[in-house]
Amino acid sequence: MDLVDAVRQAAATSGAAPAITHVSYAVAAGGRRAATTTLTYAELDERARAVAARLRRDRAPDARVAVLCPHEPAYLVAFLACCYAGLTAVPLYAPEPLRTDERLRAVLADCAPDVVLTTTAARRSVEAVLQALPGDAPAVLEVDAVGTAGAAGWRPPEPSDAPAYLQYTSGSTGSPSGVRISRANLTAALDQLKAHHRPATTVSWLPLFHDFGLVCGGLCALSCGGQAVLISPLAYVQDPARWLRAIADHRADWAFCPPSSLAHCVRRVTAEQKRGLDLSGLKLLTVAAEPVHAEVTGAFAAAFAECGLAAEVVTPAYGLAEATLPVTVTPLGQGVLAHPFDRAALGEDRVKPCSGKDPAAQPVVSCGPPNPGITVRIMDPAGARERAADEVGEIWVRGPNVADGYWRRPRRSAEVFVTRPDGTWLRTGDLGFLHQDHLYVTGRLKDLIIIRGRNHYPEDIEATVRAACAPAAPGSVAAFSVPAADGERLVVLVEGGPGLTDGVVPALRRAINRHHGLTAQDLLLVRRGTLPRTTSGKVRRRACRERYLRGGFRS
Repeated sequence: MDLVDAVRQAAATSGAAPAITHVSYAVAAGGRRAATTTLTYAELDERARAVAARLRRDRAPDARVAVLCPHEPAYLVAFLACCYAGLTAVPLYAPEPLRTDERLRAVLADCAPDVVLTTTAARRSVEAVLQALPGDAPAVLEVDAVGTAGAAGWRPPEPSDAPAYLQYTSGSTGSPSGVRISRANLTAALDQLKAHHRPATTVSWLPLFHDFGLVCGGLCALSCGGQAVLISPLAYVQDPARWLRAIADHRADWAFCPPSSLAHCVRRVTAEQKRGLDLSGLKLLTVAAEPVHAEVTGAFAAAFAECGLAAEVVTPAYGLAEATLPVTVTPLGQGVLAHPFDRAALGEDRVKPCSGKDPAAQPVVSCGPPNPGITVRIMDPAGARERAADEVGEIWVRGPNVADGYWRRPRRSAEVFVTRPDGTWLRTGDLGFLHQDHLYVTGRLKDLIIIRGRNHYPEDIEATVRAACAPAAPGSVAAFSVPAADGERLVVLVEGGPGLTDGVVPALRRAINRHHGLTAQDLLLVRRGTLPRTTSGKVRRRACRERYLRGGFRS
């Protein structure tokens, strides 16, 4: 059953049930007070039909509709309206004072939307962005101003080959790439998630324009008649206890976050905030979007065990926008599975299990087996042959949720989506291996550090630096290599934090040398928040490297 049919069925059979709940925060006399607003399934269906009916007026079936709404129920109303209308949605975001509009303008110029959906409150800032675009500005429609009377005029759209939506990936602002997600891709992805667990209630702070936030934080619950509870990313960053409190208050059984979110909670949530916090209803906390390290997940489980959190709830997974998100996930109840492998062997693209007591052991966290219908292969990065079971290689993925290419990017589509006699394979650009049917991700192909003929994964070096900083809490860490007269040299950038001064640099260098046999020729402490990040918060190593080469971290 596709998403529209699922929402319509829920509206018909349990229309009074909550579909979307938004938890917002306003400054009150006693501090910050939470307020909630909820749309029932009947209300959600009616509003989506009304907006869809407006969208279909005089618009071709292949029209593109950009969603520039704030992080609130109106966002999902807008996205669903595009699905109800059979038009192509482009999930983006409303302009914000603390976010540059450069990427937003680049994406809008690339997708050339026929209409923009926003809200009354955000319209002025949206129009300011649209005025800076070349050509005629698209029409602007305020989702919250569309009356529900028009819902009666909605009719199901005719079948179309147009994408359900374009998911723009994190990357260069100069050449944004929109993944063409078909209706069949989205249905397959949601079916895979439901096969893992059918949530009654999800809670998410993840941005809705990002694939993780949209598919898991918004659409997953709606596809099975559950409740999607939203809090804004800014509210979460200001106080991560708000996210945990929403999980407890709404008795959520599924939540989602990147590993850095776990570390943020451990650092910021106080003992006072933990009092009365009941996380015992949480069955799954899916951790993805960044490399998962056992020490991070273990610290979170230990910190919130007193709140009823079961350690096995924390569940690593692997996915990406080109696969409409899900690829692998750790089975329910298994928790974090970290196995030790020989570090030197991994550096030579070999998989050699070893004892955890071995000084050469490198623990790697499993991302679980492939989801139903998904096939994973480990390939030679040149794409010439499949790697053996004991070799590291590029992760290739095939399945019904895998998209067919990028919007108006035929050359890049041909490079990433490879057609073979047995189907179309997605070249993920990630390195990893399969061990006992589980996928282990070791790094990014383009981020791989090769010094003196040995492979080194930046994630491992960054984890070593974070561990060596303890008990001080660093911000983000970026490791990369740059050209030198005798080959490549290692550079490490560490965002400063409480207790981190230049005096710790020698200790960090020693830790890198001891664990990886490398010398960090340049190890710099930089101001927190300095390192370039993607829209999902991941450090952009290549951007860090480019800025470093320009001397951008020495001023």
